[in-house]
Amino acid sequence: MREVEFKQFLINNSDIESKVKAVNSRVAKALMVERQLNVNLDNEVKGDEKMYSLLLRIQKEMNDGLHHNVYQNAVRKYYLFVNGKEFPRLKQYEKKRSL
Repeated sequence: MREVEFKQFLINNSDIESKVKAVNSRVAKALMVERQLNVNLDNEVKGDEKMYSLLLRIQKEMNDGLHHNVYQNAVRKYYLFVNGKEFPRLKQYEKKRSL
């Protein structure tokens, strides 16, 4: 994961209000996904199928009492950082895949 660049991307993101806390939290969660699932986010966000699979894995394997959504959100932000577009919601993506 390109941590320094990702932090700067989040700092520059106007959607984030509480800069320091929110940025650090998202970066920490993204790093935790990498560690716990033994993945490299740079590889995982390159393709939509890989991203989709990773989001499903997070949903299944990272439900540690906290909602898995916080981890998915961090990975979605990383996808946006790398690809310049948002990844669709899982249901929307599944609908698109089935066509």
